[in-house]
Amino acid sequence: MIKRFTDERGDFVLFDTSNCDQVNIVTNPNIYTFRGLHYQNGKHAQEKTVKVIQGKVLDILYNLKTRVVYFYTLDKDSEPLFVSKEYAHGYLTLEPNTIFTYGVVGEYKPQSEHSIVWDSITQLKEVIMSHVKVKNLLTISEKDKVGK
Repeated sequence: MIKRFTDERGDFVLFDTSNCDQVNIVTNPNIYTFRGLHYQNGKHAQEKTVKVIQGKVLDILYNLKTRVVYFYTLDKDSEPLFVSKEYAHGYLTLEPNTIFTYGVVGEYKPQSEHSIVWDSITQLKEVIMSHVKVKNLLTISEKDKVGK
C-alpha cells in the first residue's frame, strides 16, 4: 500500500512493506525545510536508517534520555545513518529539491507519535538559525511548530 501526504513542504510517500516495516521517501522542494523532531514511545518506538538520495540535509538526533543533540551533515555520498529508539529525529534541508529516504522498523502508530518543538532546545535553535538566518525562510508544518 502506498500513502501520499502533501503540504507546503512537499510530498511524503509512505510505502508499507509489511505489518511492521516501512520505507519512506520524502521530497522537499524548498531549501530550509524542517521536519521533526519526531519519535514514538513505549512499545511502538521505532528504529530508522536514513539516507539522502538527492540534495543535502542537516540531520538531527536528540537523545530522549540524556537530552544531548547530535548534528550530521548528509548528502547523497554519505553513508546511511542509523537512528535508534532512544532518539527523536529530524532534519533541515540545506539544498532545494532534496530527496530523503528512511527505512523504519516498527509500525507507525499515531497515538504513540510525539514531536519536540525545534526552538524549545536552545542548541538546536541556534544551529538551525545559523543556517537559515531569517526565521521566515524556514518551511515547517503547523504540527511541528507546536509539538505533541
